[in-house]
Amino acid sequence: FEREFADYHGSPHALAVTNGTHALEVALEVLGVGPGTEVIVPAFTFISSSLAAQRLGAVAVPVDVDLDTYCVDPAAVEAAITPRTKVIMPVHMAGQFADMDALDKLAADAGVALLQDAAHAHGAQWRGRRAGALGSVAAFSFQNGRLMTAGEGGAVVFPDEELRERAFLVHSCGRPRTDREYLHSTTGSNYRMSEFTAAVLRAQLTRLDEQIALREQRWPLLSSLLAEIPGVVPQATDPRTDRNPHYMAMF
Repeated sequence: FEREFADYHGSPHALAVTNGTHALEVALEVLGVGPGTEVIVPAFTFISSSLAAQRLGAVAVPVDVDLDTYCVDPAAVEAAITPRTKVIMPVHMAGQFADMDALDKLAADAGVALLQDAAHAHGAQWRGRRAGALGSVAAFSFQNGRLMTAGEGGAVVFPDEELRERAFLVHSCGRPRTDREYLHSTTGSNYRMSEFTAAVLRAQLTRLDEQIALREQRWPLLSSLLAEIPGVVPQATDPRTDRNPHYMAMF
């Protein structure tokens, strides 16, 4: 499953874990987040985006979102960067990518890591590339309401093998992949996905393209009908998100 999921998202490496919250925690840990550091998160998101940083002893710094896309506002992110900032965590809300062009530049200029919370963005594309092909770490959820689900589960995709191997240690009680003598080389915990969960998700992955195509076909009608209701403004789509799986209808 890990190989198939990584390939599907244009990433060289993936790690399957127990759930989406743990995916964020594992990713943040290998990116160096801990006491004395800060993680910039959107003010509008599920609480796990913030809790994952807090669980590692870091400070989650909430910043405002764009009023049209509901994704984090790059200008607000820039204003929140301090010498303690370790990671910028955009959330691709309801399948709509955050402004990855601006955020990539901000992260590079500040010398901090970018971690995509892609819990809503399975199969989404930014300028023709999926989350795993954008050069940064991305975390996914397979909770029971997600685009792909096995009741629970999560995954992290990595742009390089070193990060993936460090994450493997964190998610497998600090035990190296090749160890057969219970020689644990570092601290960690048990965030391993079960084989049954992975088997269910392999089947889910084969149906995802068809389901996304159906959602994209139906979204314009749903959006137009919602817009006819007084006071209702549907979530806007940045045209650079050229494939949107529409995890939910937001307005």
